[in-house]
Amino acid sequence: MKYDLSLFGIDKGSSVDESKISQLQRTLGVTFPESYLDLVTYADEASPAISSFSYGGEETCVSEFFSFSSEVTPHSICWYIGPGRPPNLPKSMIPIARDAGGVLICLNFETANVAVEVFDPTSKKSHTVSNNFDNFINSWRQ
Repeated sequence: MKYDLSLFGIDKGSSVDESKISQLQRTLGVTFPESYLDLVTYADEASPAISSFSYGGEETCVSEFFSFSSEVTPHSICWYIGPGRPPNLPKSMIPIARDAGGVLICLNFETANVAVEVFDPTSKKSHTVSNNFDNFINSWRQ
């Protein structure tokens, strides 16, 4: 599903192309959801102005999406599955963003539709936010 990402206060700007997508998917051995790829090709490292959502009785919002890059640098996807990986983060989960408090927003590739889950590095607990990335975007509000 295509979204008008500007409605969420996301400014267009990305160098992510098919080559980078193929390279990272090959490196990680996963296929990212189409709507997530639409986001990173529209705006890599997006910081949505409208992105509040609920999970497990809590409320938070996306502070920033991580760089869609195979480079292992802080605030990149590969950082959080490599040297920056928090202890007890399930192997099936790939962090793609964080909230302002450091809670990680992840894609869980062990679920049928690649669910969106949050993982709190402090409590080492995870909560399902939505059963797929489309529903995650649809849940965003001010």
